[in-house]
Amino acid sequence: MLKLLLIFELFYLISSSSDIIIEPIKLGGNNIAFIFIPGAELPPDRYVPLLKQVQLISTNSLWIAIPSFPDDFPLEILRPKVIDEILTKLYKSGMSINTTIFLGGHSLGGITSQSLAYKYKNKIFGQILIGSFLQRKYQTSNTIYPVSTLILSGELDGLARVTRIIESFYFYSTYPHFTLIITGMNHMNTASGKPTDHILKNDIKSEINETIAHQELSIRINDYMNMRLNNQTITPILEYNLNQTKIFSQPYLNALNLEGSQWSTYGQKIMSDLNDTVQLNISDQFHIVYKIPEYFPHLDNNCSLIKPLNNCILYVHTVTQNIYDLNDQFDTGETHSSAEEMRVKMISRQVLLQAADGKQHDFNQTDEQSLCGLINQYSLDWALKNAAKKTKDRYDQIGKQMIIGDDIGPLNVGPLWIWTPLQFDLGKDSQGKTIVTVRSPTLRFPNNYPVSSVAGFHYCKLLSPGRALEWIYKVQVRNSTHTHTGINDCN
Repeated sequence: MLKLLLIFELFYLISSSSDIIIEPIKLGGNNIAFIFIPGAELPPDRYVPLLKQVQLISTNSLWIAIPSFPDDFPLEILRPKVIDEILTKLYKSGMSINTTIFLGGHSLGGITSQSLAYKYKNKIFGQILIGSFLQRKYQTSNTIYPVSTLILSGELDGLARVTRIIESFYFYSTYPHFTLIITGMNHMNTASGKPTDHILKNDIKSEINETIAHQELSIRINDYMNMRLNNQTITPILEYNLNQTKIFSQPYLNALNLEGSQWSTYGQKIMSDLNDTVQLNISDQFHIVYKIPEYFPHLDNNCSLIKPLNNCILYVHTVTQNIYDLNDQFDTGETHSSAEEMRVKMISRQVLLQAADGKQHDFNQTDEQSLCGLINQYSLDWALKNAAKKTKDRYDQIGKQMIIGDDIGPLNVGPLWIWTPLQFDLGKDSQGKTIVTVRSPTLRFPNNYPVSSVAGFHYCKLLSPGRALEWIYKVQVRNSTHTHTGINDCN
């Protein structure tokens, strides 16, 4: 036990000796301090250029403190009294006891920062998170996160994915918490020097250089600090940047809104091929598709005896289950936030056509084709149409193009369809460019199938508009670059 204590004390002495304190370069204004927690495996000196830029444009007397951690791994458990220790160092360096304290961090340092800010909420006047975000546990809390927070992240951040930051914007876009996305910036733009292996593997090539990124960050950080110091709830700069972030975020928020019954309903309409000849009233319910009792799609009526047909309404019921990345529960920001697939149980085209006109339709003609792929093409087309122009242009120029392939199957055994995922297959096109082909497993039975309980069904694994747009926004540009900021695979 004594040996463990001695080892821990040695780690503490080594880590705390690497703390960086930067005295103010200006006198006058407010006395403030900014304690900034580094990202994982990035030592404190990597953040000196950014924080000196923050100092340079500040109108206040600004102290900077960058604490170090054992092995450059910024976890509170490794240095639980870091705030007290840094404040002691600042006071010994000449900082006034009445100085206003701001806290912040980059990447994993941002996760540690929000935990420390919560713990020291009576001392921390405001928080700035870069390439990080307030975790979901605070979204579901009964109380508002107690420390006002500015969340800053890059459009091309490969570790705190922009789609996770858009989710943050949805929850935190008004006082006391704000989320801003900086165009063209990636994860490593915040720090300086050589990136870590993890950043090399996962980040995306920046479209702005480090100097510009630091300027953009510094302007927003100082504006937020001044807003807090002046007891304001908004500033013109913040309002403008919030509006720009809203414009950028809205397509993905719209896509997530479609990701569920709305898209399943639309998929069933495409499946029917009825167009406007008959009205469809489609009701979708969310159920786990493999749970007992099992829920099936069904049709309430037919229109074969009603003339004209457009006076008739077919009442259709479908079943949906969205499947999400299991790793998303850890809220790291590095996983997809959209559904991996939508498991949708629908009524076959054959059954709906017959219900509309009373005629017999050949199942081989109506349903023995890639109808799931047809629906998925509509999803991809929606994403391409609604993506921001700059995002779409980037996708066209350097992205791994997504195409929709033929359906897989039919897999006419329930568990086989359930557990065969929507396929995203990497390959090459005729010009040798990398593409991803999306293929849907399908289950389908004609209306005269001997097992009447499943006759007339057509099941699909649908590509949600959210996943298609997330591919365009984010994942597809990885491995399309060759510098240290561009990066890895298409996971």
